[in-house]
Amino acid sequence: MIQQSYTLPTMKILQIKENNNYVISKYDKYVKAENYEMYFNTKSGFELIRGINGNDDPFILELPSLLDIGIMGHCKNHCEFCYQGSTHEDHMTLDIFKNIIDQVFHHTNQVALGGRGDPNHHPQFKEIIEYCIKNSIVPNYTTSGIDLSDEQIEISKQCGAVAVSDYGKPFTYNSIKRLQDAGIKTNIHYLFSRKSAHNALTFLHGHNPWRENVDLEKLNAVVFLLFKPQGRGVTLSHSHIPSEDQLKMFSNLAVKNKAQTKIGMDSCMVNHIKIPKPLENFMTTCEAGRYSAYITPRGNLLPCSFIDQFYHQLNKSPYQIKVSWRLNYTFQTFRKILEEDPNTCPCGFNYKY
Repeated sequence: MIQQSYTLPTMKILQIKENNNYVISKYDKYVKAENYEMYFNTKSGFELIRGINGNDDPFILELPSLLDIGIMGHCKNHCEFCYQGSTHEDHMTLDIFKNIIDQVFHHTNQVALGGRGDPNHHPQFKEIIEYCIKNSIVPNYTTSGIDLSDEQIEISKQCGAVAVSDYGKPFTYNSIKRLQDAGIKTNIHYLFSRKSAHNALTFLHGHNPWRENVDLEKLNAVVFLLFKPQGRGVTLSHSHIPSEDQLKMFSNLAVKNKAQTKIGMDSCMVNHIKIPKPLENFMTTCEAGRYSAYITPRGNLLPCSFIDQFYHQLNKSPYQIKVSWRLNYTFQTFRKILEEDPNTCPCGFNYKY
């Protein structure tokens, strides 16, 4: 029987000893399960999960601490590399979104809003953001920056962070500047591919490949996303899958980079990083089905947004996400694969060079 306790938001001081070092931070969300406890700061994004009662740090959580929710069912941009493909669905309804939050609010700390298109253009974007805040969940989202309105920027002030995908276009740089000027924690999402590797490596060497277009001092981070040949991107496999040498150079530079701002990367990119021992406690490989999951615009629960089969339909049952998360065959398969090899991709994107 799973027993969990959830502490209502009140900022407290955390001071614990981990590996002969003291971890000191503030937190306002606390979850205690049978074999682990979780501390989270809804203002800074600090999260600490550790085993208790003689248990190691958990390989799997009782529910995801991060949910990637595809609130957008279709997109007008038609980007050639989009892994979501050309499928056209209705956007997620507010009722489905609220039902999801109602099931996980006591355990999930953050949601990443996405899907096919810019989440800030969802017709109920404001209500979605406000419902997250009401339930002590930090909303984040990624946008192309196209047609970003002043109203959307004002709503986004409630988000933990906003990422702008690097299209290298005037609307990219304009939206980054406007978000920064509004005091919003702003990231660049940079697709690492054979074509884009040069600028990425230039950035890690300490230079600014965007020059006057991006003020790196005001930027929160550059987050690298590994190109995956899925959706429309299938036709770009030859030109976009990075070479072995490019990935090796990225790995060597990432752990000792001279970048002028913080860097991050998705789990797929981490799989190609040779992590030195001092950083092992601060980096993890694929979290799909272990710490995170994806929900489609129709409300289908998946371990990862890059898998498009074996989904499990959610319904109104208040325990449906928990049951699916624990018992669904696809989730169990993902976990088995990752237990055997943490550096592999359960979706099958294990590039052969």
